[in-house]
Amino acid sequence: MGIKRDEACHNLVFLAGFNAYGGMKTLFPALIKWVGLAGEKLHGQLADEIRSIVKAEGGVTFAALDKMALTKSVVYEALRIEPPVPFQYGKAKEDMVIHSHDAAFEIKKGEMIFGYQPFATKDPKVFDNPEEFVAHRFMGDGEKMLEYVYWSNGRESDDPTVENKQCPGKDLVVLLSRVMMVEFFLRYDTFNIECGTLLLGSSVTFKSLTKQPTFDHKSITHVS
Repeated sequence: MGIKRDEACHNLVFLAGFNAYGGMKTLFPALIKWVGLAGEKLHGQLADEIRSIVKAEGGVTFAALDKMALTKSVVYEALRIEPPVPFQYGKAKEDMVIHSHDAAFEIKKGEMIFGYQPFATKDPKVFDNPEEFVAHRFMGDGEKMLEYVYWSNGRESDDPTVENKQCPGKDLVVLLSRVMMVEFFLRYDTFNIECGTLLLGSSVTFKSLTKQPTFDHKSITHVS
């Protein structure tokens, strides 16, 4: 494509380094915030699920992560209620009509489009109690609602391709968020936080941590 090797390498380093760092720096505090505010009952449920499955599977493996229904739902709910990058921009490549529940908007080719993803992820016509963090929202039949979770500039049920503008790290973001929950609740039973807001996202300060008294990190096999 006419890009010099050093320029291409610099862009890849930016993508893998700052871009990922910036995204996780916004996402992880939000995830901890919502789980922390949910309280000790949810913490106990997460700890029970995570520890029992890790024990049964012989470690923190991809198979184990896939069986953690509550953990998966909690991650999706955090992404729904507080998308790490809520604003999206793009120019229309062709004339189009965008439909909402009760209106239609004509967009001309070349016009700049601004998207605010929480309009979709907190739509009261789609989600019950959209402003409330519901840890079990995406369990069981609730998985069908993932098509309305737009944190990645696309539906959670879709995959990024070279033809769309969906986040190419979408699946990695979800995986790392699950791993973070797993590693945390293998070590701790519950915690308390103090949270605030930053220019981009949430800030979280741990006020207390209750350790899991029998945790032995040497006995756990991890994803490699």
